[in-house]
Amino acid sequence: MIKFFVLINLLQLLSSIECKVYKKGPLLDNNIEQKWNGLWFPKPPNYHYDVVAEKDNVADKDSWQGTWFPHAPGISVDTHSSKETDRDTCDNGKENLDIDFDPDDKRHSYNYLCLGNRTEFEPNFNTTTVLIEHFVPVAYQPTAKCLNETISYGESLPTFGSYRPLAPKFGNYKYLPPQRWLRSLSDGGIVMLYHPCAFSGQIKQLQNILQGCLYRHIITPSQLLTPQRPLALLAWGKCLQMSVVDDNTVVNFIKENAKLGLRGQRNKLTMANPLYDAGLLSESHLVTDEQDSEICGYKDM
Repeated sequence: MIKFFVLINLLQLLSSIECKVYKKGPLLDNNIEQKWNGLWFPKPPNYHYDVVAEKDNVADKDSWQGTWFPHAPGISVDTHSSKETDRDTCDNGKENLDIDFDPDDKRHSYNYLCLGNRTEFEPNFNTTTVLIEHFVPVAYQPTAKCLNETISYGESLPTFGSYRPLAPKFGNYKYLPPQRWLRSLSDGGIVMLYHPCAFSGQIKQLQNILQGCLYRHIITPSQLLTPQRPLALLAWGKCLQMSVVDDNTVVNFIKENAKLGLRGQRNKLTMANPLYDAGLLSESHLVTDEQDSEICGYKDM
Protein backbone atom coordinates (compact mmCIF):
# COMPACT_ATOMS: atom_id res chain seq x y z
CA MET A 1 0.00 0.00 0.00
CA ILE A 2 2.83 2.30 0.90
CA LYS A 3 4.58 1.57 -2.39
CA PHE A 4 1.43 2.54 -4.25
CA PHE A 5 1.30 5.98 -2.59
CA VAL A 6 4.99 6.56 -3.28
CA LEU A 7 4.49 5.77 -6.95
CA ILE A 8 1.51 8.17 -7.14
CA ASN A 9 3.54 11.04 -5.57
CA LEU A 10 6.46 10.42 -7.93
CA LEU A 11 4.19 10.67 -10.97
CA GLN A 12 2.72 13.95 -9.68
CA LEU A 13 6.21 15.41 -9.17
CA LEU A 14 7.33 14.56 -12.69
CA SER A 15 4.22 16.08 -14.20
CA SER A 16 4.86 19.39 -12.39
CA ILE A 17 8.35 19.89 -13.94
CA GLU A 18 8.25 22.16 -17.01
CA CYS A 19 10.03 20.67 -19.99
CA LYS A 20 11.28 22.93 -22.74
CA VAL A 21 12.18 21.72 -26.23
CA TYR A 22 14.43 23.74 -28.53
CA LYS A 23 14.00 23.15 -32.18
CA LYS A 24 16.96 23.83 -34.46
CA GLY A 25 16.46 25.19 -37.93
CA PRO A 26 18.08 23.78 -41.09
CA LEU A 27 21.86 24.34 -41.50
CA LEU A 28 22.99 26.75 -44.21
CA ASP A 29 25.36 25.43 -46.85
CA ASN A 30 28.72 27.31 -46.75
CA ASN A 31 29.01 27.68 -50.50
CA ILE A 32 30.88 30.49 -52.30
CA GLU A 33 28.18 30.48 -54.94
CA GLN A 34 25.70 31.64 -52.34
CA LYS A 35 24.62 35.16 -53.19
CA TRP A 36 26.58 37.81 -51.21
CA ASN A 37 26.54 41.50 -52.15
CA GLY A 38 29.25 42.57 -49.68
CA LEU A 39 33.06 42.42 -49.87
CA TRP A 40 35.25 39.46 -48.97
CA PHE A 41 38.42 40.02 -46.92
CA PRO A 42 41.06 39.29 -47.89
CA LYS A 43 39.75 36.89 -50.56
CA PRO A 44 36.50 34.93 -51.12
CA PRO A 45 36.36 31.44 -49.56
CA ASN A 46 38.12 28.71 -51.52
CA TYR A 47 40.04 31.40 -53.51
CA HIS A 48 42.99 29.91 -55.36
CA TYR A 49 46.21 31.91 -54.81
CA ASP A 50 48.57 32.18 -57.76
CA VAL A 51 51.95 32.45 -56.01
CA VAL A 52 53.84 33.33 -59.20
CA ALA A 53 51.43 36.10 -60.09
CA GLU A 54 51.65 37.56 -56.57
CA LYS A 55 55.47 37.72 -56.75
CA ASP A 56 55.39 39.35 -60.16
CA ASN A 57 53.10 42.08 -58.90
CA VAL A 58 55.56 43.06 -56.15
CA ALA A 59 58.34 44.00 -58.58
CA ASP A 60 56.08 45.32 -61.32
CA LYS A 61 58.06 48.17 -62.85
CA ASP A 62 54.91 49.91 -64.01
CA SER A 63 53.36 49.96 -60.55
CA TRP A 64 55.73 52.68 -59.20
CA GLN A 65 56.98 55.67 -61.17
CA GLY A 66 58.96 57.29 -58.35
CA THR A 67 62.53 56.79 -57.12
CA TRP A 68 63.56 53.66 -55.23
CA PHE A 69 65.71 54.05 -52.10
CA PRO A 70 68.38 52.91 -51.81
CA HIS A 71 67.82 50.89 -54.97
CA ALA A 72 65.03 49.09 -56.83
CA PRO A 73 63.95 45.61 -55.60
CA GLY A 74 65.93 42.72 -57.00
CA ILE A 75 69.03 44.79 -57.86
CA SER A 76 72.28 43.63 -56.28
CA VAL A 77 74.65 46.36 -55.12
CA ASP A 78 78.43 46.04 -54.99
CA THR A 79 79.19 47.72 -51.67
CA HIS A 80 82.95 47.73 -52.26
CA SER A 81 82.57 49.45 -55.64
CA SER A 82 80.24 52.04 -54.11
CA LYS A 83 82.81 52.92 -51.45
CA GLU A 84 85.56 53.21 -54.05
CA THR A 85 83.37 55.48 -56.18
CA ASP A 86 82.53 57.70 -53.21
CA ARG A 87 86.21 58.03 -52.29
CA ASP A 88 87.23 58.84 -55.86
CA THR A 89 84.48 61.44 -56.12
CA CYS A 90 85.44 63.01 -52.80
CA ASP A 91 89.24 63.17 -53.13
CA ASN A 92 91.45 60.88 -55.18
CA GLY A 93 94.43 63.23 -55.34
CA LYS A 94 94.25 63.47 -59.13
CA GLU A 95 91.03 65.21 -60.12
CA ASN A 96 89.38 68.55 -59.22
CA LEU A 97 92.60 69.76 -57.58
CA ASP A 98 92.18 73.30 -58.90
CA ILE A 99 89.91 74.20 -55.99
CA ASP A 100 93.11 74.36 -53.84
CA PHE A 101 96.10 74.01 -56.15
CA ASP A 102 96.67 72.26 -59.46
CA PRO A 103 100.39 71.82 -60.26
CA ASP A 104 99.57 71.43 -63.95
CA ASP A 105 97.70 74.75 -64.11
CA LYS A 106 100.07 77.61 -64.99
CA ARG A 107 97.65 80.08 -63.44
CA HIS A 108 98.52 78.60 -60.03
CA SER A 109 102.27 79.12 -60.47
CA TYR A 110 102.17 82.38 -58.49
CA ASN A 111 102.09 80.25 -55.33
CA TYR A 112 105.74 79.26 -55.72
CA LEU A 113 107.22 82.18 -57.71
CA CYS A 114 108.92 85.26 -56.29
CA LEU A 115 106.80 88.16 -57.49
CA GLY A 116 108.23 90.82 -55.15
CA ASN A 117 111.50 92.58 -54.41
CA ARG A 118 113.98 90.06 -52.99
CA THR A 119 115.86 92.73 -51.07
CA GLU A 120 112.85 93.14 -48.78
CA PHE A 121 113.23 89.51 -47.69
CA GLU A 122 116.92 89.56 -46.77
CA PRO A 123 117.84 88.15 -43.32
CA ASN A 124 117.69 90.70 -40.52
CA PHE A 125 119.46 89.79 -37.27
CA ASN A 126 117.53 92.51 -35.44
CA THR A 127 114.19 90.83 -36.18
CA THR A 128 113.19 88.60 -33.30
CA THR A 129 111.82 85.11 -33.77
CA VAL A 130 108.13 84.88 -32.84
CA LEU A 131 106.35 81.86 -31.40
CA ILE A 132 102.55 81.88 -31.72
CA GLU A 133 100.48 79.33 -29.84
CA HIS A 134 96.74 78.75 -30.27
CA PHE A 135 94.55 77.05 -27.71
CA VAL A 136 93.10 73.97 -29.38
CA PRO A 137 90.73 71.92 -27.17
CA VAL A 138 91.75 68.30 -26.75
CA ALA A 139 88.29 67.20 -27.91
CA TYR A 140 88.47 69.33 -31.07
CA GLN A 141 87.92 67.23 -34.20
CA PRO A 142 88.53 68.92 -37.57
CA THR A 143 86.38 68.05 -40.56
CA ALA A 144 87.79 66.27 -43.59
CA LYS A 145 86.05 68.01 -46.50
CA CYS A 146 85.71 66.74 -50.05
CA LEU A 147 86.89 68.72 -53.08
CA ASN A 148 83.41 70.01 -53.78
CA GLU A 149 83.73 72.28 -50.72
CA THR A 150 85.96 75.32 -50.35
CA ILE A 151 88.09 75.45 -47.19
CA SER A 152 89.12 78.84 -45.80
CA TYR A 153 90.83 79.82 -42.55
CA GLY A 154 90.59 82.73 -40.15
CA GLU A 155 94.33 82.88 -39.42
CA SER A 156 96.98 84.11 -41.84
CA LEU A 157 99.04 81.02 -40.98
CA PRO A 158 96.56 78.29 -40.01
CA THR A 159 97.84 75.64 -37.63
CA PHE A 160 94.54 73.80 -37.09
CA GLY A 161 91.26 73.41 -38.93
CA SER A 162 89.57 71.44 -41.69
CA TYR A 163 91.61 69.64 -44.33
CA ARG A 164 91.29 67.28 -47.30
CA PRO A 165 90.72 63.56 -46.65
CA LEU A 166 93.76 62.34 -48.58
CA ALA A 167 96.96 62.72 -46.56
CA PRO A 168 100.03 63.99 -48.45
CA LYS A 169 103.29 62.10 -48.63
CA PHE A 170 105.97 63.56 -46.41
CA GLY A 171 108.68 65.41 -48.29
CA ASN A 172 109.61 68.51 -50.28
CA TYR A 173 106.95 70.01 -52.56
CA LYS A 174 106.88 72.42 -55.45
CA TYR A 175 103.90 73.79 -53.58
CA LEU A 176 101.49 72.22 -51.12
CA PRO A 177 98.35 74.15 -50.11
CA PRO A 178 97.35 74.51 -46.44
CA GLN A 179 94.30 72.32 -47.08
CA ARG A 180 96.82 69.50 -47.48
CA TRP A 181 99.57 70.18 -44.97
CA LEU A 182 97.08 70.76 -42.16
CA ARG A 183 96.39 67.05 -42.42
CA SER A 184 100.12 66.47 -41.84
CA LEU A 185 100.03 68.68 -38.74
CA SER A 186 97.13 66.65 -37.36
CA ASP A 187 99.28 63.52 -37.80
CA GLY A 188 102.07 65.06 -35.75
CA GLY A 189 104.20 66.30 -38.63
CA ILE A 190 106.29 69.47 -38.77
CA VAL A 191 105.69 71.79 -41.74
CA MET A 192 108.36 74.17 -42.99
CA LEU A 193 107.14 77.21 -44.94
CA TYR A 194 109.36 79.65 -46.80
CA HIS A 195 108.48 82.62 -48.94
CA PRO A 196 109.58 82.20 -52.58
CA CYS A 197 111.56 85.44 -52.24
CA ALA A 198 113.37 84.38 -49.06
CA PHE A 199 117.17 84.16 -48.97
CA SER A 200 118.18 80.76 -50.36
CA GLY A 201 120.95 80.24 -47.77
CA GLN A 202 118.47 80.55 -44.90
CA ILE A 203 116.01 78.25 -46.65
CA LYS A 204 118.68 75.59 -47.08
CA GLN A 205 119.83 75.86 -43.48
CA LEU A 206 116.34 75.40 -42.07
CA GLN A 207 115.62 72.60 -44.53
CA ASN A 208 118.75 70.66 -43.53
CA ILE A 209 117.88 70.85 -39.83
CA LEU A 210 114.34 69.62 -40.39
CA GLN A 211 115.33 66.79 -42.72
CA GLY A 212 117.95 65.61 -40.23
CA CYS A 213 115.51 65.62 -37.30
CA LEU A 214 112.56 63.53 -38.42
CA TYR A 215 110.88 61.72 -41.27
CA ARG A 216 107.46 63.22 -40.60
CA HIS A 217 107.89 66.62 -42.27
CA ILE A 218 106.61 68.78 -45.14
CA ILE A 219 108.59 71.52 -46.94
CA THR A 220 106.77 73.96 -49.22
CA PRO A 221 106.91 77.60 -50.39
CA SER A 222 104.10 79.88 -49.25
CA GLN A 223 102.91 83.39 -50.06
CA LEU A 224 101.37 83.61 -46.57
CA LEU A 225 104.67 84.72 -45.02
CA THR A 226 105.79 88.33 -44.65
CA PRO A 227 109.06 90.01 -45.75
CA GLN A 228 109.95 90.55 -42.07
CA ARG A 229 109.73 86.83 -41.24
CA PRO A 230 109.82 84.81 -44.48
CA LEU A 231 110.54 81.48 -42.74
CA ALA A 232 108.30 79.44 -40.46
CA LEU A 233 107.93 76.07 -38.77
CA LEU A 234 104.43 74.86 -37.99
CA ALA A 235 103.11 72.24 -35.59
CA TRP A 236 99.54 71.49 -34.55
CA GLY A 237 98.35 74.73 -32.93
CA LYS A 238 101.81 76.37 -33.01
CA CYS A 239 103.83 78.56 -35.37
CA LEU A 240 107.48 79.66 -35.17
CA GLN A 241 108.24 82.60 -37.52
CA MET A 242 111.74 83.90 -38.16
CA SER A 243 113.96 86.04 -40.34
CA VAL A 244 117.22 84.33 -39.38
CA VAL A 245 117.55 80.63 -38.55
CA ASP A 246 118.83 79.85 -35.06
CA ASP A 247 119.74 76.17 -34.79
CA ASN A 248 118.95 75.75 -31.09
CA THR A 249 115.59 77.49 -31.32
CA VAL A 250 114.59 75.42 -34.33
CA VAL A 251 115.72 72.09 -32.82
CA ASN A 252 113.93 72.78 -29.53
CA PHE A 253 110.70 73.60 -31.39
CA ILE A 254 110.93 70.37 -33.37
CA LYS A 255 111.69 68.23 -30.31
CA GLU A 256 108.86 69.72 -28.28
CA ASN A 257 106.18 69.49 -30.98
CA ALA A 258 107.07 66.68 -33.38
CA LYS A 259 104.61 63.76 -33.40
CA LEU A 260 102.07 65.79 -31.40
CA GLY A 261 98.85 65.90 -33.36
CA LEU A 262 95.16 66.20 -32.62
CA ARG A 263 95.12 64.84 -29.08
CA GLY A 264 98.42 66.34 -27.97
CA GLN A 265 99.90 62.87 -27.55
CA ARG A 266 102.72 61.17 -29.41
CA ASN A 267 100.59 58.68 -31.30
CA LYS A 268 101.76 55.99 -33.68
CA LEU A 269 101.70 57.10 -37.30
CA THR A 270 99.35 55.16 -39.55
CA MET A 271 99.46 56.17 -43.21
CA ALA A 272 96.70 54.86 -45.45
CA ASN A 273 97.00 54.35 -49.19
CA PRO A 274 96.75 56.07 -51.55
CA LEU A 275 98.57 59.27 -50.56
CA TYR A 276 98.52 62.72 -52.16
CA ASP A 277 101.72 63.48 -54.10
CA ALA A 278 100.79 66.18 -56.64
CA GLY A 279 103.74 68.58 -56.89
CA LEU A 280 106.06 66.36 -54.81
CA LEU A 281 109.73 67.06 -55.64
CA SER A 282 111.38 64.57 -53.28
CA GLU A 283 109.92 62.18 -50.75
CA SER A 284 111.05 62.34 -47.14
CA HIS A 285 113.78 59.90 -46.05
CA LEU A 286 113.80 57.92 -42.83
CA VAL A 287 115.98 59.35 -40.07
CA THR A 288 115.52 56.58 -37.50
CA ASP A 289 112.31 54.82 -38.57
CA GLU A 290 108.84 55.66 -39.86
CA GLN A 291 107.67 56.35 -36.31
CA ASP A 292 110.60 58.75 -35.64
CA SER A 293 111.64 56.89 -32.50
CA GLU A 294 114.39 59.47 -31.94
CA ILE A 295 113.94 63.13 -32.89
CA CYS A 296 116.98 65.26 -33.74
CA GLY A 297 119.19 62.56 -32.27
CA TYR A 298 122.30 63.87 -34.00
CA LYS A 299 122.12 67.00 -31.83
CA ASP A 300 122.59 64.90 -28.68
CA MET A 301 125.83 63.32 -29.90
